[in-house]
Amino acid sequence: MFCANCEERLKTDDMFCSGCGTAAENAKKVDEKPAGEDGIKETDEQSSVEDETDKSESESGSDKPDDEAEPEGETVVETPEAKPNDENETENEVKADTAEIEPDSDIPGSEPDSDTTSEKEKPNKKKLTVIIAAAAVAVIIIAVAVVLLVMHLNRTSAYEEAVELMDSGNYSAAHEIFEDLGNFRDSEELALESQLRMDYYAAVQLMDRGNYQGAMEAFQLLGDFRDSAELVTECQQRIDYYYAIQLMEDENFAEARSAFDALGEFRDSATLSGRAQREINYIVALEHMDAGEYQIAMEMFILIGDFRDSADLAVECENRITYGEAVALMSVDNHAEAILLLEPLAEIGFRDSDELLLASNNFITFGLAEEAYDAGLFYTAHTLFLSLGDYRDSRSRAEQSIQEHPETGQIYRNEDFAGRAVEIRIRTPSDDPRPTFLKIYTDEEVLVSTIFLRSGASHTVRLPVGTYMIRMGFGDNWFGTYEYFGDTNAFYITLFLDDEGSTTHQFRSNFIYTLTLRAETELFDLFSGFLNEGRDGF
Repeated sequence: MFCANCEERLKTDDMFCSGCGTAAENAKKVDEKPAGEDGIKETDEQSSVEDETDKSESESGSDKPDDEAEPEGETVVETPEAKPNDENETENEVKADTAEIEPDSDIPGSEPDSDTTSEKEKPNKKKLTVIIAAAAVAVIIIAVAVVLLVMHLNRTSAYEEAVELMDSGNYSAAHEIFEDLGNFRDSEELALESQLRMDYYAAVQLMDRGNYQGAMEAFQLLGDFRDSAELVTECQQRIDYYYAIQLMEDENFAEARSAFDALGEFRDSATLSGRAQREINYIVALEHMDAGEYQIAMEMFILIGDFRDSADLAVECENRITYGEAVALMSVDNHAEAILLLEPLAEIGFRDSDELLLASNNFITFGLAEEAYDAGLFYTAHTLFLSLGDYRDSRSRAEQSIQEHPETGQIYRNEDFAGRAVEIRIRTPSDDPRPTFLKIYTDEEVLVSTIFLRSGASHTVRLPVGTYMIRMGFGDNWFGTYEYFGDTNAFYITLFLDDEGSTTHQFRSNFIYTLTLRAETELFDLFSGFLNEGRDGF
């Protein structure tokens, strides 16, 4: 079977001619014959047919416009050029041999036949057409390859850019590029990863701004991405934590303590739970304090410790307890013990402790003054009553403590010294209104006699022979034989009984001794001066 166009031998299963590309359905079936006349005739007929075909192709080719070229960019299916087989080569050789014995082809002077020349040029044209078609297809393939390569390089560049953006934290821009890249490499996975990261850091920003509810919901949507589950718990804990703090600020300490206990070791929840408990205890202690239950309140404040002013309130409760005990003691006239309790309170100025202390002291002083008065210690009583000021009838009682002057004479005489061999005459100045009180001792300081002399009075005392010492006291007020003239405007003197300054003198029998007291000039028989010793040594 041969091609109807170029007469190339075709195989039975060929769909197109390998020489010119003509469809095989137009092929002619020709039986092969040995070279001879029939073969030459067949060749001539075949040549005439080919000439007519070439003319028709030439005409149709010339009529085709130049701009009706194959559209650029269309896909061209290239049919591979089949190599001539041995049968084709044999056919060609037969044709060539036959052409050589064509009539008149070698006769000198005769011109070659035009049909023969055209038949020889046909294979060259066909080959050129095939080459041009193959080159066009190659160019198209190369162009497509270049386009694909450029597209690949662009996608690779965009992918790398998106990865860099993602590494630098610009997840939004990276996400857009990965979305545009579609299924290039792992762009779909990275688009999802960048979206998750955007959502994650958006949730983190909500958390940083304190929007824990919004952040928690965002982390819940992220599922198990990174530490989203842990941050959901963190957000919930922060919501509960700040709710508990708000309860504290609202002074709802019981609920706040429960909320902090539920948070466990989150932040300082344990510390704040303890603080809430101390707030509760503090309020309860204040309630006990307001109710006057100072002992309970004090113990609670001590347990609370260094919280607010608990330490000061514990001291306050203790002072109130002490104060109450002191008042109770005063109510039963146990002022001595009340004073012991009131003194430290008065030092810190607690309430009216100083006034109560003064009242207790006055009460005790008044009692002591009365005791002194009853014991004959009139000067002591007088002094105590005076110190009480307007307390009760202290002023009148002080006046009552001043005793009337006794009559001039001997007040006390020691019975062991009854002898009268020695006579001593005593004189007082008339211009000194102060009374005088004398005490006569032995040289061993045994009291022998006491004598009271009113102003300007005189008195004679008789004693047994012996050595004696004379002491003299005088003052404005008389407070009895125990405290004499007291300590105010009073003098107590031991007289010098000889010129040598001795305070004792040997009194002899049948002698009369005269003692003139407080004279401008001490004129007496024996006495020359005095020694001021004070009431304690009188």
